Amino acid sequence: MTVNGNKNRMFELFFEDEVEEIFSEQIVPVIKKWVKENVLENLQIEAVKYKRDEHESINTGITARIEEKAKEYICPRIPSYINSDHLTVIGFIGILICAAGFILGSTEKLYLALVIIGLFINWFGDSFDGSLARFRKKTRPNYGYYIDHTVDSLSVIVAGIGFGYSSYLRIDLALITVALYLALETHVLILKSIENTFKLSFGLLGPTEFRIIISLLAVYMYFSKTFTFPVLGQMFSQYDIAIAILCLIMLITFITSMIKTGINLHKKDVLRW
Repeated sequence: MTVNGNKNRMFELFFEDEVEEIFSEQIVPVIKKWVKENVLENLQIEAVKYKRDEHESINTGITARIEEKAKEYICPRIPSYINSDHLTVIGFIGILICAAGFILGSTEKLYLALVIIGLFINWFGDSFDGSLARFRKKTRPNYGYYIDHTVDSLSVIVAGIGFGYSSYLRIDLALITVALYLALETHVLILKSIENTFKLSFGLLGPTEFRIIISLLAVYMYFSKTFTFPVLGQMFSQYDIAIAILCLIMLITFITSMIKTGINLHKKDVLRW
């Protein structure tokens, strides 16, 4: 290497180190501060918080405030002969319709409309059963908590199997998605039992947002052809790839939430030493 070449290389190394130092010491702190002030704090401000029997529920989902307004308007107008148990059953029927829509949509795309209809019915039943009981002051804290979450778990399994047995998604990816969703739900339930706070969403996404995403996916399925791509000797559709990315996001969310929660609980526990 020539003398000029050595000088150029030294300049490049110096410049790289200087850029790295500027980035780590000046730019990164600014980005962190902006995220904290404009994203994390806004999530807390916009979060819907309310007492749910003996614990506090927190929903930071995009549709949280709209959904609460809808509950305030609709609950007083639900006929007296319909109770929260009826709504729970209606919600589960909705998820059966959704699963049937995925399976039947494999042969006739018009049946994909059942996915959207089923998810809307599921949203109504699942979102309003507890709200109706609280509005009428007829809550059953232990029964309601047990039934709500066992039916939710069963609904996720049914929806996952329905999607997996369609021609749009591999069954293994569908079951992985179900497993990760149940892992996230378990994390939330355990945290509720420890801190008496129930998180209905992760960041901007909650159950309602997931229903909207799946509904939009069904619309895309209706208008789009299925394409396949070879990946590691296996054939994957665009839906497989999208769900695989979703699974990765869910896994990262679960692991980071687990680590963050574990650290916070450890700090609280050692204060008692």
